[in-house]
Formats: sequence, C-alpha cells, structure tokens
Amino acid sequence: MDIHIFHTNDVHSHLHNYKKQMQYIKDKRAEYGDLMLYVDIGDHVDRAHPYTEATLGSANVKLLNEAGCDVATIGNNEGITLPKETLMHLYDDADFDVVCVNLRDVDTDSLVFKPYTVKEVRGVRIGFVAATVEFTPFYLAEGFLVEGAFQYLEHYLAELEEITDCIVVLSHLGKFDEERIAETFPSVDVVLGAHTHHHYPKGAVVSDTLISAAGRYGEYTGHVTLSFEDKNMVAKRAELIKTDMLVGVEENYYQVGKSLLEKMVVVENSVPVTRDLYSISEFTYTFMQMLKRFTETDVALIHAGLVADAFEGGTLTQFDLHRILPHSINAVRVEITGRELKEIYSLANQHEFKDRILNGLGFRGDIFGVFLMDGLEVVELERKFLIGGELVVDSATYTIGTLDMYTFGRIFPQFKNAKKEYMMPEFLRDIVYKYKEML
Repeated sequence: MDIHIFHTNDVHSHLHNYKKQMQYIKDKRAEYGDLMLYVDIGDHVDRAHPYTEATLGSANVKLLNEAGCDVATIGNNEGITLPKETLMHLYDDADFDVVCVNLRDVDTDSLVFKPYTVKEVRGVRIGFVAATVEFTPFYLAEGFLVEGAFQYLEHYLAELEEITDCIVVLSHLGKFDEERIAETFPSVDVVLGAHTHHHYPKGAVVSDTLISAAGRYGEYTGHVTLSFEDKNMVAKRAELIKTDMLVGVEENYYQVGKSLLEKMVVVENSVPVTRDLYSISEFTYTFMQMLKRFTETDVALIHAGLVADAFEGGTLTQFDLHRILPHSINAVRVEITGRELKEIYSLANQHEFKDRILNGLGFRGDIFGVFLMDGLEVVELERKFLIGGELVVDSATYTIGTLDMYTFGRIFPQFKNAKKEYMMPEFLRDIVYKYKEML
C-alpha cells in the first residue's frame, strides 16, 4: 500500500502559484482519496501581498482550508510579522491541525499549538511533529518563547514512537538542522523541510531518513510516497512537481486585497513620495524624523531603497502605504558608543550596497540604495561629529533608531553584540501611520 504526502513550504503569499498548487492538490486528492495527506511547513503568510496584509493572514488560512490541508506548522513570517493576539487566533477557523513543539507563551509557559498530531491512513498511524526556527529576540519582543527545538523534539518523539508506525517531522528550522534531525533521531522516517528555501529534486537520504523540501514561493510542490506492507514501511521516495508545468488558473487575490486596503484612508492630502535611490527625499527625511520619535533615539539610520514605489500625492490609502513600504521590517533601538557611531557613519558612507539587489532579511524591494542618517551632524573637513550641537564623545553612549535587518552583523558589525530593543510588532508602514500628521 502506498501513502502519498504532498507538501508545500515558504509560499510567502505567492498566491498565483499557490492557486495552481491548490488545483493540483485537489486533483491528486480525487486520484488518491484517503491514501493522501497534504501538509504545509510554514511561511505561507507574507504581508507583502495585499490580500494577506488586508486580512492579517486569515486569507492564507482560508486558502489552506480550500486546498484540503491536513497538518501545518508556522514559519517566522507567521510567528513574528503578526501581532501576538493575531497569531494566537490565526487558526481559529482552520480545518487542519497546527503543530509546533517549541512555541510557548511567555506569560504562561504553555504551548501555543499542540506538539504533534497522528493521522491514521487505512490502519497506518503517521505522526506529524514540528519545530520552527529560533529567532529568539524577535519572539521575545512579541511575548513568545521559541528556544529548545531539539530538546522538545526529543521529548515528543519518545511519545510518538509508542503510538505510531511512521514519524514525519515538519521542520521550519532550515537545511542544516534538517540534516541534524536525521542524524540525531533514528526514529524519524521523513523530514519535510523549509525556511532556507532549498529543494531536492528527488529528496535526500541522511542516516536512513528521507528529507524533502520544495524551495520557495510555490515554485514546487513536494510529493513523498511511503510504501507499506501491513504496518511496516518498506520503501520511501520523494519528487518535486514544478508549478510552471501545471495548468494555469485564474485568480484575483491581488485585486481583492487592493480593494480592501484602498478603503482605508491614511491621509487626505499627503505630499508626493518620490523614489530616490541615491539621495535623500522629503519623504525619507520625514520618515527618519518619525523613526527617531518612535524609537526615542538620537540618530536614525535607513537606506533609500526602502521606498519601493512612488506616490503622486493626494489621498494616501493603506494600499498606497503598502506599495511604498511593503517590507516585513521592524524598527530597533540600539545603544552604541560614540566611537562605534563614527565607525557606522564611515561604513554607511562607503555605500557598498547601494547598487545591490537584495533578497530576504524582511526587505521586499529591489535595489538597496544609499544609506541615509539623521540626527548626526558631521563637519567633514574637521572630522567633527555632533549631536544636538554637542561633540560626540568616543566613550559616551548614544542611541540609534534603525532597522532590524541591519542587526545581524552582515552590514554593521557594531550592531551584532550591542544592546538592542526590537520594537514589535509595528512594521515601518505602521510607524508612518502612527505619525501620519507629519506627512
């Protein structure tokens, strides 16, 4: 007997692709009937899409229901781009089980979702257990605990070994940790992977565990076939189905989201917003003022490419604001020394990234653009640095309001080990809305 598990991951609200995947999954359900299960391994939600933004992810849950999802877990886009209460109730209307071993509420230390579920397919009991990536400081800022994925997996796998014939791990931990799961836990038969956007055309086998992952943006649908004799697994294999090869279907999700957001007016008479990648604009200057106010800091630091689209002025709606700042980026308040502030200024003015096309880190634009700073006055010929008219002292402490994407050490090493306060859950467009009277 063959049992078929279809899987998606990191769709990131690429709903045109997902519409085709939905139809394919429905067709396969008609073909395989009760010998088929469908699971999603997280980051289905991405607020860069207007439909997701307008519904704060509930539209994605509705689509997973429509696709006949059986089990899902969350990725970081569900976990840290939605307000806490929204995530706590995101799956209230889900027709599928949501599982995750390592997401807990700070206040109660209780699991947000159940750790695992068991699905019986013609007498074969398949256990599904899941873990999500440990973006600890971001989750803490939202009121969640997320550490200890492997310890919790070990605990719940011991329980599943007693009550199942097959164990499948839904891993939104990334490629390296998927391999580590396979090497660490011999009871795991299959790992379905996500987060690092990798894919295996025919799966990979590590320590007799089959690993399958389906890339990103709905480019592939994964298909794992498990062959059983009685309740004993005798074979397992994986393949990917390329979405470009599937029959096209009509969808209007973008227009639906656009219509919903256009009904929400931000400002009646807004100034125009220009897209200036290599210089400061009226909007980016105003936004840095907003950022300093929001983070209560001395200095603001952003990059010009944050403005992803222009706006001609007039009635500014939530749709326009979403076009201008579509990013899944939060503000952060960082404490640094005067010496580090000078180093950051020097690095920013090298403009190493200004022409780069950037993907990831929450950025949903294209070209990075130049760095922009406000609050720091520099007299270049004299190499004087001043804040509020006072000379910057190397050993003194200053605060900078900037973007979470800069704090991983790749761009500014000074931020990596600095004292940081992530300002959650507001995105950059939420900050603009908060101080809309400044437009």
